[in-house]
Amino acid sequence: MWLGADKKEFEAFLDSAAVYWRKNVGAASSERYLVVEVFHQDIRVAMRNLAVANAIRRIVPAQLVVVTGVEQMWHEALWTEFDVKLVERLARAYGATEVVDLYQLVEGPARSGTPEQVPVELFGRRLTPGPSIDAATLAEFVSATYCRVTRRPRPPEEPGADPRYRRREALARAISSGYDALLGGGSVVALVTSHVDYDHWGLAVDSARRAGVPVVHTQQTGCLKAYALFPEADTGRHTFRGELTHQIGAFFAERVWSRRDEVRRNAELVAWRSKVNLGRPSWWRGGASASVDISNSAERARLRTHFAARLGFDPTRPVVAVFNHAVSDAPGTNHQSFPTLADWFEETARYAGTCTEVQWLFQDHPSQFRYDSTGFFDSVAARHGRHRHMVFQPSSELSKNGLWSLVDLGVTVRGSVSNELPAYGIPVIQAGWSEWSECGLSTVVEDPEAYRKALDAAVSGLCGGQELISVEQVERARLWLWFYRSASDLVTPQVPHWEVWPAGYLLKAVQTAFRHIESDADPLFDAVARMWTRREPVLTRTDLRAPEGVR
Repeated sequence: MWLGADKKEFEAFLDSAAVYWRKNVGAASSERYLVVEVFHQDIRVAMRNLAVANAIRRIVPAQLVVVTGVEQMWHEALWTEFDVKLVERLARAYGATEVVDLYQLVEGPARSGTPEQVPVELFGRRLTPGPSIDAATLAEFVSATYCRVTRRPRPPEEPGADPRYRRREALARAISSGYDALLGGGSVVALVTSHVDYDHWGLAVDSARRAGVPVVHTQQTGCLKAYALFPEADTGRHTFRGELTHQIGAFFAERVWSRRDEVRRNAELVAWRSKVNLGRPSWWRGGASASVDISNSAERARLRTHFAARLGFDPTRPVVAVFNHAVSDAPGTNHQSFPTLADWFEETARYAGTCTEVQWLFQDHPSQFRYDSTGFFDSVAARHGRHRHMVFQPSSELSKNGLWSLVDLGVTVRGSVSNELPAYGIPVIQAGWSEWSECGLSTVVEDPEAYRKALDAAVSGLCGGQELISVEQVERARLWLWFYRSASDLVTPQVPHWEVWPAGYLLKAVQTAFRHIESDADPLFDAVARMWTRREPVLTRTDLRAPEGVR
């Protein structure tokens, strides 16, 4: 399961982890417990969850309960291998008292037609479920999960006629019931999870929110990144990601934008480094294609002429780039202007077909094959192939040099280009919310009518030679890059950077940290304590509060 690691390496790692956590956290006699999920086959994901969970347990004594498991449709859609027994061994090494195989727990009730009756026992006692999920919310999770595991952009028109949909629905009811018991009993300190969407992740988050349990969401990028939603700050009006959008926007305004004069130099350095960044979110542009060498307008103009000729474009006319999303990836996860990501893309293509004043470049998602089994992107391209002012192509065919030299306006829903392009002076329209969409980097629209008006205004501005992005937006975008890639990326020896791979190297590095680096110097514990005690929505590398008396 831990790809690239041999048995000897893994055993040595487990031994070191067990000793380290026994000495640094110890056993908790309290009946309180903290729930961690490990549903991902990548050990880097599990490490992030378990490290954060144990840092919280140093603050609030609690037993560690790990939830894991694998189900056939998920296995076929996502995993190359998944070994529950190895997950259990890893969990025990990090101090877990209980390891719950979720799918083993819910399979019987889901198949028997009694999905609301999932018995959950912990520490020798039966847990009492908290309040149950409402039907509309459950249906959203079922639909999103169906799309993801079948790799389809939309749910079926007749859900009841599709056995795969009925399977997801029965499982979702049982999973939600199980989580209501596990997280709704009143003794839970927190839920730590790597994902917040779909059934086995998202339904846990939903149960936790209804039960008033803090949720910590770790990220799969950089070193250690995490967001947190605390119940006292949860309005209940939005999805988990929607709540965070507001809170991160407020945090950015208070802790970053207000101190821009102090951090501007560092922000400029990060903006320069991100031009050749080979990690996420630009992980798919490896090697030379990841580099942006443009340093002035003259160089941009020369490259623009070259790349425009390759695409059959006129370099003197504006180019609008539309970035397709992984169409089955977490639909409805945050506020969107259109019902689905597919609806947005199709509507944008229809608009472009009649908008000949500018040229349109439609790019697929770099992991399209992992998220679409229907040929969606190619089907939209085929419907508009007669339009010479529209080009559809795989994103891998255009380097960052080409992209940055050509694009005059970017269009997306929640894609990372909406924070990358503005940092280099390229305006972006977002047809939905992202974690940074309230930080003032882009134009964010709420519904289809506002979206079309924003496109009309942008096209008119481009043709009229107007500047569509302000100096302030560029600075905000560069500050966001600093915040995302530096200030909120915690460097700790327990969680090496995502790029430390293959697994053998990773395990050796963390084993060395467990055996040789003293924990009193590990920033993990102070950073998590700061986030936890101050109830901040994001884990930060340093204290971002302004000194007393400074504003």
